[in-house]
Amino acid sequence: MDDNSGRLRRAGMVVALACALTAFGCRSATMAQRRTPTDSVKSADERHSVPGLASLGSASPAELDPAKTTILQVADQTTTDSLVDSPANLMRLTTRQAIETALVQNPDLVALRQTEGVSAAALGVAETYPFNPWVQVQATPYQDARVGGSGTTAHYVLVMQQIQLAHQQQHREEAAGAALNGVRWNLLQAELLNIAQTQRLYFAAVYQQGLRDLARVIADNNAQLLTILERQLAAGAATAADVAMVRMDARSTRRQRQLAETNLQTALLDLRRHLGLSPDAEIALDDEAFRWEWVVTTKEHLTALSATRPDVLAAHADIDAARANTNLACAARTPDLQIGPFYATNEGGTNFLGFRAQMDLPVINNGMPLVRQREAELNQRAMTWQQLQLRAGLEAQAAADRYERARQLWTEPNEKDAANLPIELQRLEEQFKAGEVDVLRVLQARSSLIQNRRADLDVLNELLQAATAVTASTGVPLESLTTAK
Repeated sequence: MDDNSGRLRRAGMVVALACALTAFGCRSATMAQRRTPTDSVKSADERHSVPGLASLGSASPAELDPAKTTILQVADQTTTDSLVDSPANLMRLTTRQAIETALVQNPDLVALRQTEGVSAAALGVAETYPFNPWVQVQATPYQDARVGGSGTTAHYVLVMQQIQLAHQQQHREEAAGAALNGVRWNLLQAELLNIAQTQRLYFAAVYQQGLRDLARVIADNNAQLLTILERQLAAGAATAADVAMVRMDARSTRRQRQLAETNLQTALLDLRRHLGLSPDAEIALDDEAFRWEWVVTTKEHLTALSATRPDVLAAHADIDAARANTNLACAARTPDLQIGPFYATNEGGTNFLGFRAQMDLPVINNGMPLVRQREAELNQRAMTWQQLQLRAGLEAQAAADRYERARQLWTEPNEKDAANLPIELQRLEEQFKAGEVDVLRVLQARSSLIQNRRADLDVLNELLQAATAVTASTGVPLESLTTAK
């Protein structure tokens, strides 16, 4: 009994020593002072606001945090509840409401947000020490014991712990943290492109709606003109040639009206698909774009903002991840140490207590091929970041030039005659009804008015698409480019 209790005590000492070595091994991988990736990486639950666009205000890159950068705060109530007009079941959309709806309901964006949870879980894996202690026990109760007392059994207990000596744990955490930052920056870039695409589709629908309304007015006026001419023809005050000409014009404008209506419905269908709405949902677009005043911007300022675009910062996060992987490859050249206590009793009853250590000899593979590969990857990521930054600057300059040309064209005062066209046309129509002018004068005046209205719609559409290009290339929100009249 005394021998058995002594063996139990010695086995307990071995286990206690193994636990101490395990704790030492977990701490030894992080002994060096390092920056913790979780200091700059927020969990998905902590990101309450929807991130994305930059503002026109200046901000240093160090202050830009993917978990804190925000564009538009999503309303607490559901978007559908805030937009649906219950009596007619009509969804009235402003530009901002369309953007918020797309950020919440766009199917591609909703699926892409799930990648953040995967990267956050990967960071948790990297923060966990990968090696557990292992124990080995051997006993030989059936043996030819020529020496020793009865009941003596040869046995041993070995507990080992693998310890990394070159701070590999630190580099793994840094690589996972940088990868998570990269995923979040890419998510911000996806949200930015989603906002730009929402504006592009919304403004395209507004443009098609304006063309439809113009075609509707033209068709109604031509139908009214045809009715008047037919009455005059019956009274002998008009010629059959004039009636035939107006009839062909009325037929043509009626087809144009149908085509404009079809184009509008196609644009609305694309907008519904992007917003994640039902194809049967009724949408009423706001005419706020006609009331906006546009802000003057400088090419230098927009170019400077392009350096903080989410995709550029995502490429920089890839550099951090590649650098951490390079450091990890260098650290892997130092072999891991396996060490632990050892206790044994032979068949003669002799007890042994000590330790056992094991380490690889880097003779055949010294780890340099992997280091060279990681260094090449680091150079590749750095070159990608530099070229992406250059491309972002060029895109910002092109968008700024396009926006400024469209803005100047929109703010130019129209000709005085253009403003008086509706009044002159009304006078001509009154004179035509009185039989004082022929139908050609009325058709020419209407054609001039139509061309002027169409030109205004084209200029506004170009300005809206140019502002969308500024948003996509620099991250500047639409609210920073416009002011309400």
